[in-house]
Amino acid sequence: MPGLFRSLCLLGAGVVLTAGAAVMAATTDPDGHGPVVALAGVESPYLKVVSVDVDPRQVSLAWAGNGSQYRVSLGDDLARPARTVLTTEPEAVLRAPEAADPKGRVAYRVEAVEDGATALAVEGTVTLLPDVPPRPKVKRTAPEGAVVTWKPADYATTYDVAVSRTKGELPEQVRRLARGGTAFATSSLKPESTYWLRVRAVGEAGVSAFGPPVRITTPPADSELSIGSWNICAEACDGFGGRVGAQAAQVHESGVDIMALQEAGGGRVGPTTRAAFSGGPRKLVMADGGGNSRYILYSSEKFEQVAGGRWALGHGRWAAWARLVDRETERPFVVVSVHLLSGHQKTGQRASEMRTLMGALAGINPDRDPVVMAGDFNSGTHRRGDSVGPIVRAGGYRDTVEVAEDTENAQVNTGSRRGDRAIVSHDHVDHIYVSDAWAVPAWKQWAALAGTTYVGRWLSDHNMIVATLGLERDEDDAVTKPTEVTKVPVEIPEDVDPGTVN
Repeated sequence: MPGLFRSLCLLGAGVVLTAGAAVMAATTDPDGHGPVVALAGVESPYLKVVSVDVDPRQVSLAWAGNGSQYRVSLGDDLARPARTVLTTEPEAVLRAPEAADPKGRVAYRVEAVEDGATALAVEGTVTLLPDVPPRPKVKRTAPEGAVVTWKPADYATTYDVAVSRTKGELPEQVRRLARGGTAFATSSLKPESTYWLRVRAVGEAGVSAFGPPVRITTPPADSELSIGSWNICAEACDGFGGRVGAQAAQVHESGVDIMALQEAGGGRVGPTTRAAFSGGPRKLVMADGGGNSRYILYSSEKFEQVAGGRWALGHGRWAAWARLVDRETERPFVVVSVHLLSGHQKTGQRASEMRTLMGALAGINPDRDPVVMAGDFNSGTHRRGDSVGPIVRAGGYRDTVEVAEDTENAQVNTGSRRGDRAIVSHDHVDHIYVSDAWAVPAWKQWAALAGTTYVGRWLSDHNMIVATLGLERDEDDAVTKPTEVTKVPVEIPEDVDPGTVN
């Protein structure tokens, strides 16, 4: 019996030891730490950081350890940390210090504290996520591009730019700046279109959210305008007071953006002319500098006048001029209203006047802005020995009626008739000449005809002519150096590496 009792005791002890070992194994981590080990008093001090989460504003740390209290520090110099907290919990959240380096790197330390002294410490480095960039600013737009800038975001090494056609949607791919910087230039947009552009920061720890969008509206590639010219015979013909209202009504009905008038009245009749022709659907205003019966009116909605005046051409003749800026294309151009000397035998005098005008025009146009010369030149190829046309063409100007894609009533002479019969000579004394920067889609003469017979009210001994012109934006306005980019997906997996642990 004693032997049997001893065997049973030994067996019981073995079962207890085996069960204890199983419990210890089940509650002990691979590093040999756990509650049973701690209860048994055989566990050594330990501390291990198990997770690190970062964003631009804070760092969240969690750890495992057997200390009774922990000190957590954050900063670029742990000898003088920017943030320090004491806690009994195995986690802490600290506000990110301003002392991080430009790429967002900052050091942390977790200490197990016993009786005020450090028993164990773990140190590491984290990299903060970059800040969200502010709303970009549009610095420049072009028909096929734009330039935007923004303020730098903390901890950004470069930026992603998203360009979309709607405010609430993002494209599948965004453009990452290959060389960094806080500016983006593109030449891949379409004229007269609206886009939404937003930016996110890219850093060593990942990407930020996209900042607020800015709206971009590209201007048209060119601007179309119509310019009219009319010798209205204010004082040289009877009954101007009864005709001027109908003349102005025709001008407004035509929808011209610019109107050049000749024989439009001086000091006595000029105020009547200005009052009648101003306004209308295009909101025409009289250009500064006009006078001596030559006036220029322009749409105040479409153009801005930046200069103007008039030139004495000799023989009592004048020309008015105005430099206008197209509000859409921001391109300046010059308009001239001219009336040369009349008379079949005055060819030499007209040639002298034209040379004077060309010289004066060159003097106020050193940058060679586009030019329109409109008026009664008392000149045409039908007049033998005419020299005005050759002078104008030698200066690089074209007659719009000759180059227009479409014409109306081009066969009718603008300033001559035989009673109520139109002269069908395919030539004119009234012209609208343009420099080579202009396209000429259309030309029209306002002549109320039934066959070759004038009908309706007599308004002047000249007919109004109108040319439709197109002016492209200046080549200097184009975005010629787009930013170098690479395409990346807008959705980037969140795989942030918090840094290293020592």
